[in-house]
Amino acid sequence: MLPTRPPRPRAARALSVAIVCGVTVLAVQAAWAQPFEVVGVRALGMGGAFVAVADDATANYWNPAGLANVFFSAVVDVQRSETRLGPDPLSREGTRDGVTFASLASPSTALSYYRVRSFQVARRGPEMPASLAALVTQHAGLTLVQPFLPGVTLGTVLKVVRGTVAVGLGDGLSSAGDLFAEASALEGPATTRFDLDVGLMLNLGRARFGLVGRNLREPEFASEDGQVVVLARQLRAGFMIRPNSSLTLAVDTDLSTRQTIIGPRRAVAVGAEQQVGRLVVRAGGRVNIEDERHEPVGAVGLSLEVTTGLWVDAQFSGGRDEGDQGWGVSTRVGF
Repeated sequence: MLPTRPPRPRAARALSVAIVCGVTVLAVQAAWAQPFEVVGVRALGMGGAFVAVADDATANYWNPAGLANVFFSAVVDVQRSETRLGPDPLSREGTRDGVTFASLASPSTALSYYRVRSFQVARRGPEMPASLAALVTQHAGLTLVQPFLPGVTLGTVLKVVRGTVAVGLGDGLSSAGDLFAEASALEGPATTRFDLDVGLMLNLGRARFGLVGRNLREPEFASEDGQVVVLARQLRAGFMIRPNSSLTLAVDTDLSTRQTIIGPRRAVAVGAEQQVGRLVVRAGGRVNIEDERHEPVGAVGLSLEVTTGLWVDAQFSGGRDEGDQGWGVSTRVGF
């Protein structure tokens, strides 16, 4: 028997690169979860403690049952956020999310539309290509609100979700910004699914308790090569108290864990909002209790009432890691 010839180093390297990249892309897809904290300047200015507050048109996202406390509200909201990338610039992972949100709401019905553009980057070293993935979802929703018992309200959002999934490879030596730009240019097939969000609000006078479930049908979307992405179900609870008419204190906690490319995430958030005339200031923070380091993300926000019922809002959030940061601006009408 002739001796087996060992593979050429270059061919072996190419084979290993292909295998690692394939495994990485699969891992990216399996770990996908669009974050909860991507909509609402007021909500994110309070660190993401908003499930029991939810008293403007962003309640269509945060807790549809909160619309029972709205006479009329309209919001146009733009957000951008970025998760942790890690300390090593040549071997790190991260996500970037951008959102456009628009909503009209009354106490019993509402309409909403939002587009979430999520990009993921995974790098294994300078000699390996970076794995890129993109998930773009468009949500069009009809919200119905129904009193259930005295002080208890149920809200349901019936949604049509159109999702596009794409994957690719980038230069492992490129900057994170360049890789995110490459991921945003990826193209893939679009799939339409039906989904459901449900919220519950318990009114206790100066206090409220809220509970929301999002993506309850867990819609699935497929890339061009057949890899399936599931938009994960999210469960969250919140409590809010107003010691006086101008001060709001709130706390939220995730009841479900999201599996992401940078590890499991389950947040606890606290926030406060104080109104002084035509100015509202807010602050808050959240922490991923699944992370052993428990590094908090802080947030600040500001709103100005330009004229009666017309508000302009802004918020900024950030943590110690270069990627845990975000900003948002919105225009809001409410009575």
